[in-house]
Amino acid sequence: MNRDILRMAAMLHDVGKVGITDVILKKPARLTPEEYQIMQYHTVAGARLFEDSTSDLDKLSAEIALNHHERWDGRGYPGYVDINTGQPIAGRMTQDGKPLGKREEEISLFGRIVSIADVYDALCSRRSYKEPWSEEEALAEIESQAGKMFDPELVKMFFSIQDVIGVIKQHYPDTD
Repeated sequence: MNRDILRMAAMLHDVGKVGITDVILKKPARLTPEEYQIMQYHTVAGARLFEDSTSDLDKLSAEIALNHHERWDGRGYPGYVDINTGQPIAGRMTQDGKPLGKREEEISLFGRIVSIADVYDALCSRRSYKEPWSEEEALAEIESQAGKMFDPELVKMFFSIQDVIGVIKQHYPDTD
């Protein structure tokens, strides 16, 4: 896999949010359960944008868009869904009819990598509903989620490259 393709595909991980109303995207408060369910759809919508994949970039972009909110412990989303309908895949659903979440190595490696980067960026950045966390708070949260939200081996790798991440953060500061 070409590093440049991964870099570009990772930047497209939230492209499905183009289909989510700004009323939800920019809401300055906690989302209702109904709003959260709509927001979760951005993973499927993003993957659908690359449905007719003709390049490695398209294929990886779809994979990352679909999988970046899956959790190591299986409690993420969208789980096993048909990207055409957004509905659970037969035999891959919970007893209450919801999609069964992917877990551990069932989640694509690149989805697991982007998951850590996405959460780290979200924690360290200002959002309409929150102030940025300090670097120490963000790192503590990432570490606390190893084996729950994140692949524990990838968390170790994330911490091993903190000097590189620091340089990247300095080069691309968060602007309002």
